[in-house]
Amino acid sequence: MASEERLAFGIKLGWAIGELAIAAFVVLQMSFMLFFATEVLRIPPAIAGFALLLPRLIDAFADPIMGAISDRTKSPLGRRRLYLLIGAPLLGLTFGAVFFVPVDAPLMLKVTLLVAAFMASNAAVTIYEVPYSAMAAEMTSSYKERTSLTGYKMFAARLGGFACAFGAPMIFGSQENLAEGFQLLGVCIGVFMIVTGLWAFFATARAPRIETTPDRFRLNDEIRAVIENRSFCILWIAFLLQNLAIGAAATALIYFLTLVMHVAPQQTALYMSIGGLVALVATPLWVAIGRRIGKQRGYFLGLAITAVTTVPAMVIAPEQAPLLLAVFLIAGIGDAANQLFPNAMAPDTVEVDELRSGMRREGAIFGAWGFCRKLGMTGGAFLVSLALSAVHFTPGAVAADQASSAIDGIRFIYAALPLALWFGAMWAFSRYDLTEARFEALKAEIRMRGGQA
Repeated sequence: MASEERLAFGIKLGWAIGELAIAAFVVLQMSFMLFFATEVLRIPPAIAGFALLLPRLIDAFADPIMGAISDRTKSPLGRRRLYLLIGAPLLGLTFGAVFFVPVDAPLMLKVTLLVAAFMASNAAVTIYEVPYSAMAAEMTSSYKERTSLTGYKMFAARLGGFACAFGAPMIFGSQENLAEGFQLLGVCIGVFMIVTGLWAFFATARAPRIETTPDRFRLNDEIRAVIENRSFCILWIAFLLQNLAIGAAATALIYFLTLVMHVAPQQTALYMSIGGLVALVATPLWVAIGRRIGKQRGYFLGLAITAVTTVPAMVIAPEQAPLLLAVFLIAGIGDAANQLFPNAMAPDTVEVDELRSGMRREGAIFGAWGFCRKLGMTGGAFLVSLALSAVHFTPGAVAADQASSAIDGIRFIYAALPLALWFGAMWAFSRYDLTEARFEALKAEIRMRGGQA
């Protein structure tokens, strides 16, 4: 049974390594997938955006279903670990296959194959990620220990994000053409996902866990577990707006660097990875800060820092491109908080539903949480694809051949759109009310009810 005792270092570290596979998927599909579709497959941006939107939307709606399935799974491996064993190999194989869509195929065939391969990889990441994330609420019931556990996870996410953001341009820029480069990237990242995902499976064999299986599946009960959980809903909305901002900025960044700032594709590695490197270092610091000022204040501070860093990109000229490194450095500090604190607060909302319903439905909560992240990043990327079409962006054309409206539009898409979304996230989160004191009171009432039963 999960308890309030500290988890062993090996369990925390081993479980966190599993986040590397998710981080690789998130960073690559968010930062490079639209770029791959428009610049390698030469698919028009609006069509490419829709082709990438459809699998993400279908998969996002599958997250709550996967959560309900894992809640009710009975296995010698536990409710969640079974899906790490299944999902990790599937994720590595299917996501690697995305980059092998034939470049010379007719447009409609390329779009169809891209949709099919990307849909398969999104299904695989759902099978893996939802049960994996739900393990955080099962392994410990301690408010502070969950922050520590999430700190390990976010440190791994930052390490994986940095490695992919830095390494991906180096890999796909190392070959004679981008098509061959992305194929090499697909092979490398597929192996990486399989190894790190299975590592988490084996490392958590002795992890404590709660095995309270809910009654048979009732869709209305699963929906009520989410929408009647006010604390979770407020956090969900803030996290959605945050991920819309992240999705838009991350998707537009490589266009901003190569076409507006005139940075060569193979030289974008440092620009795209420095924020992740700083976040990697900042995450343990934010864990310590969170213990002193609380998760809520830490999260709000991170949102404010990140919002401010969008402003310089509106005015920095191409010849001043190195100044962006300082901006990305500060943004990385804020982003570390933005990933740590909401992910540490989401497990706390499980007890809110448990007090109301008498059941623990981590899978339902984290299914909705995964849906939120995917919907946000998907929506942000899709907004960019539509905006690129609106500003008359030409796929595959160099900066000199792009319309002036496209160059100015990309700058606006990268900076102003995320800024509005960051302010929206701050407004939504200002209504969050699940403090540590209230959380401890919830647990005390749950224990009292259990004793009376």
